[in-house]
Amino acid sequence: MATRESELTTLKNDLYALQTKYLDEVGPLYAELIPLDEAVAEAEVAAGLRVRDPEGPDAPGVEDAPADFAGCGAASAPSDVLKQMFRDVARAVHPDLSSHADVDERTRFRRHSLMAEANRAYAERDEDRLRLILHAWQHDPGLVIGDDPVAEHERLKRRASRLNTRLLEIESAFADLRRSAIAQLKQKIDDAQAQGWDLFAEMKRQVQREISMGRATLEKLRRQAARRSNGLKPSA
Repeated sequence: MATRESELTTLKNDLYALQTKYLDEVGPLYAELIPLDEAVAEAEVAAGLRVRDPEGPDAPGVEDAPADFAGCGAASAPSDVLKQMFRDVARAVHPDLSSHADVDERTRFRRHSLMAEANRAYAERDEDRLRLILHAWQHDPGLVIGDDPVAEHERLKRRASRLNTRLLEIESAFADLRRSAIAQLKQKIDDAQAQGWDLFAEMKRQVQREISMGRATLEKLRRQAARRSNGLKPSA
């Protein structure tokens, strides 16, 4: 597990570094290109070279949804499943149900904190959180009382269960990261580097070329508009 934790941290750091580099070096180029493209589009509409997008943000009939459209009703009544889940958690962790052996400070604090969290989850109708609370209680090795072999065996079982759960969480995190856009970009950059060329640099050059072309197009459209306003025939 320690190895996988380290590998996950390395991947996160690598992706964060690439994301930072992209935002620092390519982001400002797009910040220049996007309004330039919009200006070119407006100039082309004014020149009659294109029709304004009927589905754009300024199109008639396009309105924002009212702020109170969702979530405006009263809280839903608790379902039977939610009630049963809350009862199961309360029977397991409620401080009033602790046994005479269950007197150490850590366990008392754990019971109170989990019960408070269960009350919040019930109020918010969150079944999944109630399940996690019950799972956390049932699999905490520190809550097994006693020094006999049976108690030690139970603690070992709970530690193994927690390790297995954490391993599953790590693998799920790996899968989520690898599906992300920045991870896919990193894979393409690494593949290109293996073939001897710099994809990141080429991406920057491509946006810079688009900026140059956009500037030239906009300048040409503005010159043509100026000639029309002066009653002259637009140049080719």
